[in-house]
Amino acid sequence: MNWNDPSTSKKSELVFAIKEMRSCSKQGTLTKNAPLMFIAQQGDLYSTDKKNASGKKSLSDRERRSVVNLILEACVEADRSNLLQKHTFTAHVARSLRKMNANKECIKIVRGLVAPFGKCHHQVAMEEAIYAATEERDYDSLELLLNKFEESGYDSSRLHI
Repeated sequence: MNWNDPSTSKKSELVFAIKEMRSCSKQGTLTKNAPLMFIAQQGDLYSTDKKNASGKKSLSDRERRSVVNLILEACVEADRSNLLQKHTFTAHVARSLRKMNANKECIKIVRGLVAPFGKCHHQVAMEEAIYAATEERDYDSLELLLNKFEESGYDSSRLHI
């Protein structure tokens, strides 16, 4: 199966990505980036809004939780291969978790990326986690993330918080 093959459905690609990830995990080998990236982008395919006008499939709470758990499982695998250190991957993860109303999980993933010293190149992920911390009223995380955001050379005044 080729990724982004127009002749396959997103569901087929997701099933293939999950099988690939779990097979590699079971064998102790590193999962290729493409299946993990595809899983990380699952938030773009669904809506958690009950009055869904976007044409995306609306998820129940149970389905939403399954998608969140799948994204978190992909993060564990991505950490093994250092994909979790790539800002493009973390941007997809943070956006998807936020779209799945998984603010606490988003904050936890991004806090794990933030080193005590030096710059953090995960700008989009930090922005998403800042918004998540604001919504969750997690002021400790908000302060940590805002400080790291500024320390990394990004302008927090343009954020809508």
